[in-house]
Order: sequence, then structure tokens, then C-alpha cells
Amino acid sequence: MNSLPQAWDVFTAHPVVLLLMPVAGAFIGWITKVLAIWMVFKPLNFVGIGPIGWQGQLPRRAAKFASHAAEVILHDLLDARELVDRLDSKEIASQCDHLLVSSVDPIARELIGDRWDQLPGSVRYAIIARARARTPQVIDSLFDFAKANMDGLFDLTFIVTELLIDDKKILNKMVKNNIPMILNFMKVFGLIFGGVVGLIQLVVYCFTENTLIIPIFGLVVGFTSDWIALQMVFNPRKPTTYLGVFTWQGLFFKYRDEFIAGYARDIATDILTPKVIMNALMSGALADRLFAMLRGEIDDAIKAELGVAAPVVTAAIGTKRYNEVRDSVVTRAREMMPQAAEQLDGYVTSALDVDNTVVEAFKNLDDDEFEAMIRPVFKDDEWLVVWLGGALGFVVGELQVHMLTWLGGLH
Repeated sequence: MNSLPQAWDVFTAHPVVLLLMPVAGAFIGWITKVLAIWMVFKPLNFVGIGPIGWQGQLPRRAAKFASHAAEVILHDLLDARELVDRLDSKEIASQCDHLLVSSVDPIARELIGDRWDQLPGSVRYAIIARARARTPQVIDSLFDFAKANMDGLFDLTFIVTELLIDDKKILNKMVKNNIPMILNFMKVFGLIFGGVVGLIQLVVYCFTENTLIIPIFGLVVGFTSDWIALQMVFNPRKPTTYLGVFTWQGLFFKYRDEFIAGYARDIATDILTPKVIMNALMSGALADRLFAMLRGEIDDAIKAELGVAAPVVTAAIGTKRYNEVRDSVVTRAREMMPQAAEQLDGYVTSALDVDNTVVEAFKNLDDDEFEAMIRPVFKDDEWLVVWLGGALGFVVGELQVHMLTWLGGLH
């Protein structure tokens, strides 16, 4: 162990080389945070050979995180029935009016053939007008049925979970794009922490002249800086003053409002959109139930329009033909759904006001519920990320030893 004068002599003999130690420490602190962040989100799919490889923590646990996010959004925050109540059947009918009008001609021709074209224009206009007038009533009936059977027909939890599992880019975006202050802090913290530890390393080396301390300090920087940074992201939940001069609040809670605003915006833009919901309704058992219901509505509408003449008309064209025409109407409705969803996108987005609704609902979450939304992204496999950070720090420290002994003449 060198004395203070001897340690000073060591420093003055190699000042430039030794001052590279805090620089290298800062680099280790920074690069280990970059690695840790990358490992959370990338790659989207497993990359490796056999069981050896890596997939981003969030994409790998997409099912777990997505189901939890859907649970929070749709069970704790939003009531799907309340969202449906915000939709005005008359406005929806108005928005899709041209689609309805364009579908009447082909349906009528299927029903009565060329005789439809032989009808006076005033008669055809009257029939179309009756169909347009009836549309809001049909939509109201669909909404009433939907609200009464919401869990089976509009399983939004399933819809959201499936979407986030299938499109991991959206999942990454919802988290990564809304915590830039946290990710930037982790990098800056690693840089500063590594530089401070590098200064300590410089002093220790001057007293010991033992290059073994360099990779050891690298390991310490990589390991402890990752762990400390993660703790500082979530703790403490309330602003707390340390040593009477230093005040800190976990960044996730400090920037709670900013996170909520961005998170809500992504939900409204990428998840609870008319297109997403409509696409979900157009597949599988949900679509079967929806169009079975629509078929019943068509029957009721036809009977209501024809009144006592309904059995006569059915008999005139034949029950089989009548059923074929009714099913044709359902098929056309199915084909029109994507167009209707696109047409209604602006109105439904405005009427549901999902982003503001989510922002208001988030305010009701307590601290435990709020942290549970994002903590699993960093908590799962946290030990692995921390240890890999330490290993990377050790490797960089070992490379630093070789560079300093080769370039700087240290021993």
C-alpha cells in the first residue's frame, strides 16, 4: 500500500492514462443502461440457437402484460356499456347513409328481380326512405342487445389482449414512448454514477497499483448502477428529502400525469378504435352471434314493414328464396362492415373520447394499482439484466486493463 506522497507520484507519472479511468467508468455505467433498456424491448421475437438466446422482456411476456393492461383498462377504468351509451344511433345512421342507400338497389333486385327497375321512381324512393327511417331503430335494437350481452358479444378484454399479443410493436410503443424521462434518467444516472466510481477507482489504484481493481470496479458499476437506477425509478412514491438537502421522488410517480396522457392517447389511437373493435366482431364466435342477431333484426324489420302481408310475400317468393335473400342481406352487411368502420372512425373516436376518459379514470388508481401497470416490465428478469450489466462492466474493465497497460505503461 502506497503512502499519500507515493500515490501522488503514481498519478503524476501517468496523469492522462489514469484520468481515463473515470471516463471508462462513465462509459461502463452508460452502456450497461443502454443494454438494460434494449433487453426490455428488443428483439420483438426470440433470437438465438435452441434455448440460448434472448427476446425482449416485454415482448416475451406480451400475454401477461397485455392481459393485465386489458384488465386495468376495461375492468378498472372503462365500462364498455357506458361507452356504447355515448353512441347516437341517428348519427351513426346518418354517417352510413350513403352505404345504406347504395345497398338497397341490389338487395331489392335479389328480392323481386327486374320488377324493381320497373317500379316508378317515386315508389322506389319511398321504399328507400322507409329503410333509412328504420335504420336508427335497428341500430338502437342492436345496441340494447349488445349492452345486455356485453360480456359474450363484446369481449373487449379478449380483443385488447389479442391485439397486443399479435402486434408487439404497439405494446412496446405504449410503454417505451411514454416513459422517455425514465429511460433518459437511467442512461444519465449510469454515466454519472460510473464516472464517480471511476474517480474512486483512480484513487484506489494510485494507492495499490493493482490493475485487478479495474475489472472489479467495472463489475461494481455495471451491477449496482442498474439496481440503484431501477429503485430510483419507483421509489419513493412521494417526494422525500434526504440529508436535509436532497429531495427525490420515484420518476414513475413524479411524471405520472405525462405517462397517463401518453398511455391514454395510445389506447385511443391504437387499441379501442372503431376499426379494431369491428375487426374483432367480424371474426369467430363473436361475428356469428352478431350476425345471428342481425338476421333476427332483419326478420323483424321485414315483418314490421309488410305487416299482415308478410306471410303472403313469403309464400309468394318461397320460404327458401326468402331465407336466401335474408341471408344475402346479412352477407352484404358483413361486407360493408369495414367501410362502415372507416366511415364512422371520426365520429366514434370523438363520441367515445377514449383518451380523456382514460385520463380521468387513471386518477382513481391508487399507487399500488398504478405501479402494477408498469413495474412488471422492469421487474421480471430484473436479476438477469442486473447480472448481465455487471458482467458487461467486468468485461469492459478487463479490456480497459489491457489498453492501459499497453498504451499507458501501467503494471
